[in-house]
Amino acid sequence: MVMDIVAYEASDDATKPWAREVAAWLAKGQEAGGNQPVEVVKTEIGEAYRLARQTNPEFTMQNAGENAIRDWLVDTLPEIGGPALVVYEDKKMPRLIARENLAEVVVVATTRAVLAFAEERGLIESAEEIWNDIIRRAESANPRLDIQVIRPTLAP
Repeated sequence: MVMDIVAYEASDDATKPWAREVAAWLAKGQEAGGNQPVEVVKTEIGEAYRLARQTNPEFTMQNAGENAIRDWLVDTLPEIGGPALVVYEDKKMPRLIARENLAEVVVVATTRAVLAFAEERGLIESAEEIWNDIIRRAESANPRLDIQVIRPTLAP
């Protein structure tokens, strides 16, 4: 599941690094009968962002993705059960998960950790090459972000 605001931020501006690839992945994942389904979850924050961007294409919203993820986790995860994986860049995300008492059912992993996992499984050739491309092309990427996975504190 991908929050709509995260999908918008990652794919709406085709000049952003990887935007076209993300948009293609999202589209393919939403095709009926696919073996790698992706659900783009509609959120209030995402809808507000979408409407604001229609009026002002330069509009940005501070911490929108993190807040949408938190809201979904708090409101929906208890109903459907865990665990859940949250891929993050903002170092606030692990603290946010802990503050909301979700650390028992949510795994948080940096993008670098997901890339390393994909390389270990043979899904990509070089995690480091992709990571270096991301930090070279994306102003917001943190080149010092560690490869980190924080697992639930208790077994389900």
